[in-house]
Amino acid sequence: LVGSEMCIRDSRMAMQLEEEARALGKRQRKQFSHVGLVAAAFMIVTFLAQIAVISFAGFINYLLGGIIDLFSGPGILLLSAIPMYFVAFPVSVALIQLIPRCGRAQSQPWGIGKFAACLVISVGIGLAGNLLGQFVEWFKPSVGDDSQLNELLMNSGLWMTVLFTVLMAPVVEELFFRKLLMDRLLGYGEGPAILMSGLMFGMAHGNFSQFFYAFGIGVLWAYVYAKTGKVGYTIAFHMIFNFLGGAIAVELTKGASGAFENSWFVQGVGRMLSLDFGAVIAAVSGFLMTGYFVFMVACLVGGIVLLILYRRKIQIEPGTWPIRKGARFKTVVLNVGMILYFLVCISLFVMNW
Repeated sequence: LVGSEMCIRDSRMAMQLEEEARALGKRQRKQFSHVGLVAAAFMIVTFLAQIAVISFAGFINYLLGGIIDLFSGPGILLLSAIPMYFVAFPVSVALIQLIPRCGRAQSQPWGIGKFAACLVISVGIGLAGNLLGQFVEWFKPSVGDDSQLNELLMNSGLWMTVLFTVLMAPVVEELFFRKLLMDRLLGYGEGPAILMSGLMFGMAHGNFSQFFYAFGIGVLWAYVYAKTGKVGYTIAFHMIFNFLGGAIAVELTKGASGAFENSWFVQGVGRMLSLDFGAVIAAVSGFLMTGYFVFMVACLVGGIVLLILYRRKIQIEPGTWPIRKGARFKTVVLNVGMILYFLVCISLFVMNW
């Protein structure tokens, strides 16, 4: 009789534990879905706001008779950035506040050594991912987003590039894809939170040329945030990364290609010194481009070495409410919000192909 009662009690406890596990699984899946819905809203609102702003700019151009070209290089950069930073981002911040936080990042102290190592690894991942992206883009049947992006940066002024690419983009993207997103997922394990932060960040770029390196550095920076809890670190990494690739590389390319020859400053200095100052800038820029490429390759090799050295120190915590094995993909990806987000991003990939 006693044994029978114990079996009944154990059976009830097992059923209760199973019900609790199912309830937790539903909450986890719902949380990931809500995060995906907010991310999808961020992308959709950005797209719609850009259409509205560009249409309005076209109307203003028509009224002014083309006196002011709002669709020049700096103008296009401005028309693309304003909807994302000043419309979509505030809307997304308001929406994500409706989702309760789940878990919190650690607060490990990181010294200058770890910071420098992470920066080297970031640059190395950027080069490797860019090469992989260029390889995939090589199979593209027509010119797409990457050439448009390069043309946009080449035709934009340095200060405009620094303002939007080096300063504003890192702040907005790190706050959203690292802090706001991960603060709502870390309770279910650092692994899912880090992976989804990197994957969603990569997919948000909407093209293969940027996806691979964005995914790689997104995972790395998500790991940094999970361990330190300081989004300021990832913002700094992002700013330095964009400064190297979006400002220095572009300006050196401009100089090496002779883009500054018609500048009033270059022509004025040339007349004062009685020499072809444009040719001097092109030669110096070409030399610096070589040094820049050597630096990038050194970071790639150094990043690989550092990852090998630090591999045993990389630890992923399971979280307070870890996702049950066998249900991770279903919980994290196969939900309404994440499916919608990935469909929106995939549509951008198709449009840019």
